[in-house]
Amino acid sequence: MNVLITGASRGIGFNIALEFIKRGNKVFGVGRNWENFDEKKYEGNFIPIKCDVSVEKERENLFSYFKEKNISIDILVNNAGIGSIGEFKNISWEESNKLIELNIISLTHMTKLFLDNVNSQEKSEKRGIINLSSTASFQSGGPYANVYYASKTYVKSFSLALSEELSNKNIRVMCLCPGPVKTDFKGMKEMKKSFYIMTPEEVGKIAVKDYFNNKIISIPGYFNKFFVFLSKFIPKKLELKIIKRIQMNKI
Repeated sequence: MNVLITGASRGIGFNIALEFIKRGNKVFGVGRNWENFDEKKYEGNFIPIKCDVSVEKERENLFSYFKEKNISIDILVNNAGIGSIGEFKNISWEESNKLIELNIISLTHMTKLFLDNVNSQEKSEKRGIINLSSTASFQSGGPYANVYYASKTYVKSFSLALSEELSNKNIRVMCLCPGPVKTDFKGMKEMKKSFYIMTPEEVGKIAVKDYFNNKIISIPGYFNKFFVFLSKFIPKKLELKIIKRIQMNKI
């Protein structure tokens, strides 16, 4: 199968790519910068593509390229995303708008382009979409990370609805909801090592395993599953105060 992964040059996207390759799939990895690309890290069967998926024209050109080359994409992984930490009124509109463009608009458009180019004649039970959300999407909101939390809530809602829409078209949709992951993601790079912070390797392995196990939602890690369950019973005001304290430690 052919797998298209955005934000594949590092972090979770990079490790999802490795897991798909280990299963014998061909991965087209999308990234803005491949200057330090080392093909050996991907264990072969990987094609890097320079593309800024936050730009509409580049997204369209990407799928036009696949169409011209007669390349059928079987699985789309919308992994690219950014965060924003700080008091909302002090964050520039440019930064918030960039987050919305990448986390919401780009993901939605990439999904539409993928579905528009799916070969309806080909039957595959493994064909589908993985959208990267977060355990933040299960919470009431994220003080000091307002727009980020809202964007991930959108991704979860969009993915679940789409999963049901496509259930009779043999196209699966999984929403990946990791908790804190030790990456270069804004607010996480400075976080101290803790038992509940997972590695990108762990998340990548669980994500691909859950996808092939037909999960609609994947929450990597027992602690994260427990926290999501617990959040259902925490009063909203208390939950917001807890999240506020956690996010303030990242500023």
